[in-house]
Amino acid sequence: MSILELFEFTLKFNLAAPDTATWIYVILTLIFFVFVLGWGWGKMWNREWTLGGHVSSLILILVFGVLAAYSIFNLRGISRMEDWFQQQRLTLARSIADSGRFNRSVLTSTWDQIISKSKQEGLTPPNEGGNEIRLNTPEDAFALASTAAEETRSTLRNKLPFSLGIPISTRNPTDIATEAVDAIRFDSKRFPTIAGSNNEWSSTAATIQANHALDTAHATIKPGMLDLKTACFWLLIASLLIPAFAIPMNALADIQINPKSKP
Repeated sequence: MSILELFEFTLKFNLAAPDTATWIYVILTLIFFVFVLGWGWGKMWNREWTLGGHVSSLILILVFGVLAAYSIFNLRGISRMEDWFQQQRLTLARSIADSGRFNRSVLTSTWDQIISKSKQEGLTPPNEGGNEIRLNTPEDAFALASTAAEETRSTLRNKLPFSLGIPISTRNPTDIATEAVDAIRFDSKRFPTIAGSNNEWSSTAATIQANHALDTAHATIKPGMLDLKTACFWLLIASLLIPAFAIPMNALADIQINPKSKP
């Protein structure tokens, strides 16, 4: 991702995952620039100094105050992002696996795949309101896990952080299903078995797929975030130094223009 795309992503991230402390820092930064750096710092050089009578200085303070606040805004977002990704790793897959729409779609698709060769007598099709499916063979369980992995890929597009524009990197559903079946280690002698809408094959496949996508996204943006952090740091320094020099110069110049002003 380019630096501009990272700026855009961080802005969207802060707006989509708001943090009260971030907004407090932004407001305090603006107050500092107007009342401390703009007005108070000028008063130290010229006791008659006011921003209201110096439009150019007021504009300068507002512009660099906004830039500084934006830098703080981004730096706060970057500092929260590491913990946020770790938290998402604990909650994203579960939120998908617990979704009624996700489970209904997985059951319906799996039912359509196996109905021709796997008997489902006594069960109501998912598209007619049923919430169970009979897994007669290990192949049926594999089909269920594979379908869940594919459905997770589609669902992730509407979830943070991917809804903010980060590319989704997912694994092949067949590979996910193989790993999920191996992890569950369901005894083949227990087939046939009834799987409900919230079953271990679906949830395991969703977890593996979602965690892979998150880990890849994190690894993709992490180097860029370090560059963005450096850029925001220097932008903040420049936003402080330029008014710190400009305000005294304008205040002293005002004394020469208006002799009634006193240093």
